[in-house]
This record gives sequence, C-alpha cells and structure tokens, in this order.
Amino acid sequence: MFELFYELLLILGGIAMVAIGIAIKEQSTGSRILNVVVGLAFFGYGFYLMFLAPVGSEYRIFIYVFILPILLIVRAVKARKEAREQAAAHQFAQYGQPQQQGYPNA
Repeated sequence: MFELFYELLLILGGIAMVAIGIAIKEQSTGSRILNVVVGLAFFGYGFYLMFLAPVGSEYRIFIYVFILPILLIVRAVKARKEAREQAAAHQFAQYGQPQQQGYPNA
C-alpha cells in the first residue's frame, strides 16, 4: 500500500513541478528549467515504478520525494510574490502617493 502512495506521489509531484515551472514566469530561467527537469524525472520514475517495473521488484524509497517538490513549489511561489511586490513598488514610485481630497489635518 505504501508503495502505491510513493508511486502516486512521484507522479503527482512531477506533474506539479512541471506545471509550476511552465506557469510561473516570474522565476529565473534556471529555476524554471530545474522545476521542469526534476518534475519530468519524478514523473518518469513514478511511471516506471507503477507500470513498467517487474512485479515484486524491490526499490529504495527516498525522502527527497516528499521534500523536494514542496521546496521547489514554495520557491516558485515566493519568486512570484516578490515579483508582484517589486512591480507594485515600482508603480508606487513612478506615480507617487495619491493626492488626498478634502480638508487638511490641523
């Protein structure tokens, strides 16, 4: 049962990393390539274990399967957030503070 969970996690983590690598354009090119390559490797290995490996074969279970997709996805989301904050700060600096209407504070 745990083997099935491991294989599904490999496949789903791989798909998620490829999607994040393609979808979030605010990352550096190296980060996007890393996400896609690692995602394809995870997906390929999970596919192999689930469908192509001989029945009853033994394999090692690596903890990286549980940690690496989370780290790469968090890193991509942070890059997107920082890019949006920089764009907002640039827009704020370009246009300045909005003028207040009404009476000045005395």
